[in-house]
Amino acid sequence: MGAFGPSLAAATGVESGVLRGPGVRRIGQGLFLAASCDPTYQALAAAYLRVLPAEVTAVDGVSALRLWGVEVGTERPYRYVTTAKHHSTRPEVRVRRTSQLPPCQHSVLLPLPALVAARRDLDLLGLVVAGDWLIRAGWATLSEVQAALAAAEGRDCRRARRAAELVREGSESPRETRLRLLMVLAGLPEPECNVELGDERGFIARVDLYLRAWRVAGEYEGDQHRTDPDTYGKDLRRYERIVAFGVLPVRVAKAHLKRPRDVVMRIYDALVSRGYNGPSPVFGPEWCDAFEPWRRST
Repeated sequence: MGAFGPSLAAATGVESGVLRGPGVRRIGQGLFLAASCDPTYQALAAAYLRVLPAEVTAVDGVSALRLWGVEVGTERPYRYVTTAKHHSTRPEVRVRRTSQLPPCQHSVLLPLPALVAARRDLDLLGLVVAGDWLIRAGWATLSEVQAALAAAEGRDCRRARRAAELVREGSESPRETRLRLLMVLAGLPEPECNVELGDERGFIARVDLYLRAWRVAGEYEGDQHRTDPDTYGKDLRRYERIVAFGVLPVRVAKAHLKRPRDVVMRIYDALVSRGYNGPSPVFGPEWCDAFEPWRRST
Protein backbone atom coordinates (compact mmCIF):
# COMPACT_ATOMS: atom_id res chain seq x y z
CA MET A 1 0.00 0.00 0.00
CA GLY A 2 1.21 3.52 -0.77
CA ALA A 3 0.04 6.61 1.10
CA PHE A 4 -3.37 6.35 2.72
CA GLY A 5 -5.75 8.27 4.94
CA PRO A 6 -8.10 7.17 7.74
CA SER A 7 -10.97 6.43 5.35
CA LEU A 8 -8.87 4.13 3.15
CA ALA A 9 -7.42 2.51 6.24
CA ALA A 10 -10.90 1.79 7.59
CA ALA A 11 -12.07 0.46 4.21
CA THR A 12 -9.18 -2.02 4.15
CA GLY A 13 -9.71 -3.17 7.74
CA VAL A 14 -6.96 -1.14 9.42
CA GLU A 15 -8.17 -0.06 12.84
CA SER A 16 -7.64 3.53 13.96
CA GLY A 17 -5.35 2.45 16.79
CA VAL A 18 -2.95 0.94 14.30
CA LEU A 19 -2.43 4.39 12.77
CA ARG A 20 -0.80 5.47 16.02
CA GLY A 21 1.45 2.43 16.21
CA PRO A 22 5.05 1.81 15.11
CA GLY A 23 4.01 0.19 11.84
CA VAL A 24 2.72 3.46 10.41
CA ARG A 25 4.49 6.73 9.61
CA ARG A 26 2.44 9.94 9.74
CA ILE A 27 3.59 12.25 6.94
CA GLY A 28 0.93 14.92 7.14
CA GLN A 29 -2.49 15.75 8.43
CA GLY A 30 -4.65 12.67 7.83
CA LEU A 31 -1.98 11.08 5.62
CA PHE A 32 0.10 8.01 6.44
CA LEU A 33 2.71 5.65 5.00
CA ALA A 34 3.55 2.16 6.11
CA ALA A 35 6.73 2.31 8.18
CA SER A 36 8.29 -0.21 5.80
CA CYS A 37 7.73 2.16 2.85
CA ASP A 38 10.77 4.24 1.90
CA PRO A 39 9.67 7.91 2.14
CA THR A 40 11.43 9.00 -1.04
CA TYR A 41 10.63 12.30 -2.69
CA GLN A 42 8.69 10.40 -5.33
CA ALA A 43 6.62 8.61 -2.68
CA LEU A 44 5.87 11.78 -0.75
CA ALA A 45 4.96 13.82 -3.83
CA ALA A 46 2.61 11.04 -4.91
CA ALA A 47 1.17 10.81 -1.41
CA TYR A 48 -0.17 14.34 -1.38
CA LEU A 49 -1.93 13.73 -4.68
CA ARG A 50 -4.25 11.50 -2.65
CA VAL A 51 -5.59 14.47 -0.70
CA LEU A 52 -6.03 16.70 -3.76
CA PRO A 53 -8.80 16.57 -6.37
CA ALA A 54 -8.30 13.40 -8.40
CA GLU A 55 -7.77 13.40 -12.20
CA VAL A 56 -7.53 17.18 -12.43
CA THR A 57 -4.29 17.68 -10.45
CA ALA A 58 -0.65 17.12 -11.33
CA VAL A 59 2.75 17.62 -9.72
CA ASP A 60 3.92 21.08 -10.77
CA GLY A 61 6.99 23.24 -11.27
CA VAL A 62 10.07 22.55 -9.16
CA SER A 63 8.52 19.38 -7.70
CA ALA A 64 7.90 17.99 -11.18
CA LEU A 65 11.45 18.87 -12.26
CA ARG A 66 12.80 16.97 -9.26
CA LEU A 67 10.79 13.93 -10.26
CA TRP A 68 12.40 14.18 -13.72
CA GLY A 69 15.83 14.20 -12.04
CA VAL A 70 16.48 17.96 -12.15
CA GLU A 71 17.48 18.86 -8.59
CA VAL A 72 16.85 22.58 -8.37
CA GLY A 73 15.02 24.74 -5.86
CA THR A 74 13.77 23.46 -2.52
CA GLU A 75 12.11 20.11 -1.83
CA ARG A 76 9.24 21.73 0.05
CA PRO A 77 6.59 22.85 -0.33
CA TYR A 78 5.38 20.17 -2.74
CA ARG A 79 3.97 21.97 -5.79
CA TYR A 80 0.79 20.97 -7.60
CA VAL A 81 -1.45 22.43 -10.28
CA THR A 82 -5.18 21.77 -10.55
CA THR A 83 -8.21 22.78 -12.57
CA ALA A 84 -10.47 22.25 -9.53
CA LYS A 85 -11.72 24.92 -7.17
CA HIS A 86 -9.39 23.83 -4.43
CA HIS A 87 -7.25 25.56 -1.85
CA SER A 88 -4.89 23.58 0.36
CA THR A 89 -4.24 24.74 3.92
CA ARG A 90 -1.34 22.32 4.34
CA PRO A 91 1.92 24.27 4.84
CA GLU A 92 3.90 21.56 3.05
CA VAL A 93 1.73 21.82 -0.07
CA ARG A 94 1.30 24.63 -2.59
CA VAL A 95 -1.46 24.39 -5.18
CA ARG A 96 -2.03 26.76 -8.10
CA ARG A 97 -5.17 26.80 -10.18
CA THR A 98 -5.36 26.84 -13.95
CA SER A 99 -8.11 26.51 -16.53
CA GLN A 100 -6.39 23.58 -18.25
CA LEU A 101 -3.69 21.20 -17.07
CA PRO A 102 -0.40 21.49 -18.98
CA PRO A 103 0.82 18.29 -20.69
CA CYS A 104 1.68 15.68 -18.09
CA GLN A 105 2.55 12.01 -17.67
CA HIS A 106 1.29 9.93 -14.76
CA SER A 107 0.08 13.10 -13.00
CA VAL A 108 3.46 14.82 -13.34
CA LEU A 109 3.99 17.80 -15.66
CA LEU A 110 6.28 17.00 -18.58
CA PRO A 111 9.78 18.51 -18.31
CA LEU A 112 9.24 21.62 -20.47
CA PRO A 113 5.92 22.70 -18.90
CA ALA A 114 7.47 22.01 -15.49
CA LEU A 115 10.44 24.24 -16.33
CA VAL A 116 8.19 27.10 -17.40
CA ALA A 117 6.05 26.72 -14.27
CA ALA A 118 9.19 26.66 -12.09
CA ARG A 119 9.89 30.29 -12.96
CA ARG A 120 7.59 31.16 -10.05
CA ASP A 121 10.01 29.61 -7.56
CA LEU A 122 13.44 29.83 -9.16
CA ASP A 123 15.62 32.88 -9.61
CA LEU A 124 17.32 33.53 -12.94
CA LEU A 125 20.37 31.44 -12.06
CA GLY A 126 18.24 28.49 -10.95
CA LEU A 127 16.09 28.69 -14.05
CA VAL A 128 19.11 28.61 -16.38
CA VAL A 129 20.64 25.74 -14.39
CA ALA A 130 17.37 23.81 -14.79
CA GLY A 131 17.23 24.55 -18.52
CA ASP A 132 20.83 23.44 -19.06
CA TRP A 133 20.09 20.30 -17.02
CA LEU A 134 17.06 19.36 -19.15
CA ILE A 135 19.19 19.66 -22.27
CA ARG A 136 22.01 17.59 -20.79
CA ALA A 137 19.58 14.89 -19.62
CA GLY A 138 18.07 14.64 -23.09
CA TRP A 139 14.59 15.73 -22.02
CA ALA A 140 14.61 18.61 -24.52
CA THR A 141 16.79 20.29 -27.12
CA LEU A 142 18.26 23.75 -26.76
CA SER A 143 15.77 25.21 -29.23
CA GLU A 144 12.85 23.57 -27.40
CA VAL A 145 13.94 24.95 -24.04
CA GLN A 146 14.49 28.41 -25.50
CA ALA A 147 11.10 28.41 -27.24
CA ALA A 148 9.24 27.23 -24.14
CA LEU A 149 10.81 29.86 -21.88
CA ALA A 150 10.45 32.63 -24.45
CA ALA A 151 6.73 31.88 -24.80
CA ALA A 152 6.03 32.23 -21.07
CA GLU A 153 3.23 34.62 -20.19
CA GLY A 154 1.93 36.12 -16.99
CA ARG A 155 3.72 36.14 -13.67
CA ASP A 156 7.54 36.16 -13.83
CA CYS A 157 7.52 35.87 -17.63
CA ARG A 158 10.40 38.35 -17.92
CA ARG A 159 12.63 36.06 -15.89
CA ALA A 160 11.70 33.12 -18.11
CA ARG A 161 12.38 35.08 -21.28
CA ARG A 162 15.74 36.23 -19.97
CA ALA A 163 16.61 32.63 -19.08
CA ALA A 164 15.74 31.67 -22.68
CA GLU A 165 18.59 33.94 -23.81
CA LEU A 166 21.07 32.33 -21.41
CA VAL A 167 20.47 28.56 -21.58
CA ARG A 168 23.07 26.59 -23.51
CA GLU A 169 23.80 23.03 -24.51
CA GLY A 170 27.02 21.36 -23.47
CA SER A 171 27.05 22.25 -19.78
CA GLU A 172 27.64 19.12 -17.71
CA SER A 173 26.89 20.34 -14.19
CA PRO A 174 25.13 23.14 -12.32
CA ARG A 175 28.53 24.43 -11.20
CA GLU A 176 29.63 24.79 -14.81
CA THR A 177 26.47 26.74 -15.58
CA ARG A 178 27.10 28.95 -12.58
CA LEU A 179 30.69 29.61 -13.63
CA ARG A 180 29.59 30.46 -17.16
CA LEU A 181 26.97 32.92 -15.91
CA LEU A 182 29.48 34.49 -13.54
CA MET A 183 31.38 35.53 -16.64
CA VAL A 184 28.53 36.32 -19.02
CA LEU A 185 26.41 38.41 -16.64
CA ALA A 186 29.52 40.44 -15.78
CA GLY A 187 29.95 41.30 -19.46
CA LEU A 188 32.94 39.09 -20.22
CA PRO A 189 33.07 37.12 -23.49
CA GLU A 190 30.91 34.00 -23.51
CA PRO A 191 32.87 30.75 -23.36
CA GLU A 192 32.20 27.54 -25.27
CA CYS A 193 31.08 24.60 -23.12
CA ASN A 194 33.13 21.40 -22.78
CA VAL A 195 35.54 21.76 -25.67
CA GLU A 196 37.94 19.03 -26.72
CA LEU A 197 41.47 20.28 -27.35
CA GLY A 198 43.73 18.50 -29.77
CA ASP A 199 46.18 18.80 -32.60
CA GLU A 200 47.46 16.67 -35.46
CA ARG A 201 48.80 14.18 -32.93
CA GLY A 202 45.38 13.62 -31.39
CA PHE A 203 43.26 14.42 -28.33
CA ILE A 204 44.85 16.43 -25.53
CA ALA A 205 42.13 17.26 -23.00
CA ARG A 206 38.59 18.51 -22.64
CA VAL A 207 38.03 21.77 -20.80
CA ASP A 208 34.83 22.91 -19.11
CA LEU A 209 34.66 26.46 -20.49
CA TYR A 210 36.86 27.73 -23.30
CA LEU A 211 37.56 31.27 -24.45
CA ARG A 212 39.05 30.24 -27.75
CA ALA A 213 40.25 33.62 -29.01
CA TRP A 214 42.48 34.03 -25.95
CA ARG A 215 43.21 30.35 -25.25
CA VAL A 216 41.91 30.66 -21.68
CA ALA A 217 39.96 27.84 -20.01
CA GLY A 218 37.68 28.02 -16.99
CA GLU A 219 37.78 24.75 -15.06
CA TYR A 220 35.46 23.84 -12.19
CA GLU A 221 37.08 21.43 -9.74
CA GLY A 222 34.63 19.19 -7.87
CA ASP A 223 35.54 17.65 -4.53
CA GLN A 224 36.48 14.35 -6.19
CA HIS A 225 39.40 16.15 -7.86
CA ARG A 226 40.81 16.80 -4.40
CA THR A 227 39.79 13.76 -2.36
CA ASP A 228 40.41 10.96 -4.86
CA PRO A 229 44.17 10.31 -5.21
CA ASP A 230 43.80 8.74 -8.64
CA THR A 231 41.72 11.65 -9.94
CA TYR A 232 44.14 14.13 -8.42
CA GLY A 233 47.10 12.44 -10.07
CA LYS A 234 45.40 12.38 -13.45
CA ASP A 235 44.48 16.05 -13.05
CA LEU A 236 48.10 17.03 -12.54
CA ARG A 237 49.12 15.36 -15.78
CA ARG A 238 46.07 16.73 -17.58
CA TYR A 239 46.89 20.32 -16.64
CA GLU A 240 50.48 19.83 -17.75
CA ARG A 241 49.16 18.85 -21.19
CA ILE A 242 46.75 21.82 -21.29
CA VAL A 243 49.50 24.31 -20.43
CA ALA A 244 51.92 22.71 -22.88
CA PHE A 245 49.23 23.13 -25.56
CA GLY A 246 49.30 26.87 -24.87
CA VAL A 247 46.03 27.15 -22.95
CA LEU A 248 45.91 29.05 -19.66
CA PRO A 249 43.57 27.27 -17.18
CA VAL A 250 41.74 29.15 -14.43
CA ARG A 251 40.82 26.55 -11.84
CA VAL A 252 37.76 27.24 -9.68
CA ALA A 253 36.68 25.19 -6.67
CA LYS A 254 33.50 25.30 -4.62
CA ALA A 255 35.15 27.48 -1.98
CA HIS A 256 36.07 30.07 -4.62
CA LEU A 257 32.42 30.50 -5.59
CA LYS A 258 31.77 32.00 -2.16
CA ARG A 259 33.68 35.03 -3.45
CA PRO A 260 32.24 35.32 -6.96
CA ARG A 261 33.80 38.71 -7.77
CA ASP A 262 37.24 37.29 -7.17
CA VAL A 263 36.51 34.47 -9.62
CA VAL A 264 35.41 36.94 -12.30
CA MET A 265 38.50 39.06 -11.79
CA ARG A 266 40.78 36.02 -12.00
CA ILE A 267 39.27 35.13 -15.36
CA TYR A 268 39.46 38.75 -16.50
CA ASP A 269 43.13 38.95 -15.51
CA ALA A 270 43.83 35.74 -17.42
CA LEU A 271 42.13 37.19 -20.50
CA VAL A 272 44.11 40.43 -20.26
CA SER A 273 47.34 38.44 -19.96
CA ARG A 274 46.42 36.85 -23.30
CA GLY A 275 45.72 40.11 -25.11
CA TYR A 276 42.08 40.81 -24.27
CA ASN A 277 41.34 44.53 -24.59
CA GLY A 278 37.59 44.47 -24.10
CA PRO A 279 35.60 46.10 -21.28
CA SER A 280 36.24 45.32 -17.65
CA PRO A 281 33.67 43.27 -15.72
CA VAL A 282 30.55 45.13 -14.61
CA PHE A 283 28.80 43.87 -11.49
CA GLY A 284 25.40 45.33 -12.25
CA PRO A 285 21.95 44.64 -10.76
CA GLU A 286 21.40 41.40 -12.70
CA TRP A 287 24.77 39.99 -11.69
CA CYS A 288 24.25 40.99 -8.05
CA ASP A 289 20.75 39.48 -7.96
CA ALA A 290 22.22 36.20 -9.17
CA PHE A 291 25.40 36.01 -7.10
CA GLU A 292 25.25 38.63 -4.32
CA PRO A 293 21.58 39.12 -3.46
CA TRP A 294 22.52 40.39 -0.02
CA ARG A 295 24.28 43.35 -1.66
CA ARG A 296 21.10 44.36 -3.50
CA SER A 297 19.00 44.14 -0.35
CA THR A 298 21.22 46.37 1.77
